Amino acid sequence: DEDDRLCGWRNNATGQEKITVPKNNLKEMAYSCVVVFNPQIFELIPQRGKFSLVDTYLSLAADHPIYGFDHTGDKLVDVGKPESVAMAEQLFK
Repeated sequence: DEDDRLCGWRNNATGQEKITVPKNNLKEMAYSCVVVFNPQIFELIPQRGKFSLVDTYLSLAADHPIYGFDHTGDKLVDVGKPESVAMAEQLFK
C-alpha cells in the first residue's frame, strides 16, 4: 500500500493474485529476499520443515503488518552462490 505494507502477491506471468489485506491503490514492489525479522515472528509460524515463506508472510500480514523497504540504488549481491562471493568482496574494498 502507500505505506509499503504487504497486502498481497501477484504472479505477473500468470496473473494469479493472493490478496490478504484488501485495499485500494495497491503499489507493486518486488521481493528481493532481504528480510529483517523481529525474533518473535518465529512464535507465529506454525509450519516446520520446508514451506513457502511468501505464503507464510501473506498469512501473517493481515494481523501483523509486514513492510517493504525500497532499496533502489543499493548494491546487492547474492552471496549464496560461490561465483558471487568475489563480486561481493570487490564491493567492500
